[in-house]
Amino acid sequence: MKTASQIPNQIAWRAISLPVKLIWSPLRWIIHAPERRISRWLVIFLLVCYGLIAWMIPRGDTLNLTPAEAASLQHRYGLLSFELENFLDKWVHRLYTALPWTDTGTEDRQEALARYLEIVPLIRDAQFRVTEESSRAIVVEADLRQRQRDLDDLLDERDSLRDSVEEYLESAISAELVDLNLNVFGDFIWPPVDFRIDNPPSVLVISPRDRISRSETILIEPDISAADMERIEQSLLESQDVSAVILRTGGLASYPNVIPSTRDLLPLLEVAAHEWLHAYLFFYPLGRSFFSGGAMVEINETLANLVGDEIGGDVWASLTGNDPPVRQPPAPINPQDEPLEPEPEPGQFDFFRFMRDTRIRTDELLEAGEIEAAESWMESRRIELQENGFFIRKINQAFFAFNGSYGDSPSSVSPTARQMWELRQQEEDAAGLLKALRGVSTYSEFEALLEERGIETGR
Repeated sequence: MKTASQIPNQIAWRAISLPVKLIWSPLRWIIHAPERRISRWLVIFLLVCYGLIAWMIPRGDTLNLTPAEAASLQHRYGLLSFELENFLDKWVHRLYTALPWTDTGTEDRQEALARYLEIVPLIRDAQFRVTEESSRAIVVEADLRQRQRDLDDLLDERDSLRDSVEEYLESAISAELVDLNLNVFGDFIWPPVDFRIDNPPSVLVISPRDRISRSETILIEPDISAADMERIEQSLLESQDVSAVILRTGGLASYPNVIPSTRDLLPLLEVAAHEWLHAYLFFYPLGRSFFSGGAMVEINETLANLVGDEIGGDVWASLTGNDPPVRQPPAPINPQDEPLEPEPEPGQFDFFRFMRDTRIRTDELLEAGEIEAAESWMESRRIELQENGFFIRKINQAFFAFNGSYGDSPSSVSPTARQMWELRQQEEDAAGLLKALRGVSTYSEFEALLEERGIETGR
C-alpha cells in the first residue's frame, strides 16, 4: 500500500521518466536500426522529414517576431498546413490511378484538361460578377448569393478535375525535361515535377523608404482583403517608417509548387516550369545562393523566368500542335540605347516603357534624398496607369523592390536579363544555359562567366 509521502514522489518520477522514455525510445531504435536490417536510408529519410516539418512549423514565441511579422500575424499563410494537406493527397491519387484496375488513361486526362480550360475563363468571369455585385451602391443579397453559388459550383468542378489535369501536365513537362537531358537516369527527374493548381499566397514586402531594397518578405494568405492590406501597410509606415506593400504572387516554390488556378494553358505551363526550376536549383550552388539575397535573388529569378518560359512554351506547343511562342530579347535599360523591340503604334500605351521610366526617375529622386517627391511621383504614375486601363493598387519602394528581383521585369534597372539572354544565344538549348549557371554561387562568379563568354559585365 502506497503512503501519502510516496505518491508525490511517484508522480514526480513519472513526470520525469515519461519524456525521457519518449526521447530515448526512438533514439534507441535509430541506434540499433542497422542491426535489425532496417535500411539506413529509411532512417535518414525519416530524419530529413522530421527536420523539414520542424523547420516549417512556425515558432510560437511572439517576442521574437519582427514588426512586419507582428503586424501581419493574423494573416500569415499556413505553409505547413498546405504541405500536409496536398503532398500526401496528390501522391495517394497518383498511386490510385496507377493501379491496374483503375480505368484512367491519357484520353481521360486530355478530356479533363479540355474541360478545365473551358472552366478557367468562366471562373474569372464569375469572380468578376461576384465583385461587381458586392460593390453596388445597393447590394441585393439574393443576387449576391446566387453569384457566389455560381462561382462555387465552377470551383467545385475545377477541383474535381484538378488531380487528373495536374498529372497530365506534370508528365508532359517531365517528358520535355528528359528531352533536354535534365533527367537523373532513364525518365527519372529530380526533383519530380509536382504542382498544385490553387491560389498562391500573397507576399508582404518591406523596403527602406530612402532606397529600393527588399529587406523582408512574409507570405500572406491569398484571400486577405484590400482593407486589411492597407491597414498592415499603413501601420508599418507609421510605426517603423518603412515602405510596405502586399502583392499577389504568380506562384510559390513549395512542394508541391503552387500554380495560380485562373491561368490559361501557356502561362500555367510557364509558371509550373519556373517553380520546378527553383526546386531543381536548390540542389546546386546557384539555388542555395538565393538565400544570400541581393543580386543572387535576381539571377535565380531571371534564369527561372527565361528557362521556365522556354520550357513551358515548348510543352504548350507539343500539347496544342502550335509553334512555340517567339521570345523577344529584353528591352534596353537606358532610353538612349538602341531599342531591340519595334516602337509602339502611335497612340498605343507602352506599359513596359512606362514602368521602366517610372523606376528610373524614382531612383534618381531617392538618390537625391527627395523621398516625399519620389513617393508623390510613384503615386502620380499609378493614377496615370489607371487612366490607361492598368490597375495597380499601390506603387512604392517595396513594390519596385519585389518586382525588380526579376531582371526581365519593367520594374528592373539591372542588365542581368540582357546578359543572360546573350548567354542563352551561345547555348544549344535552355538546358545548356541552366547547366552553365547552376554552379554559380556569387555575383563575382557570374561576372567571371560573362567575361569568359565575351559578354559585357557591370550593373
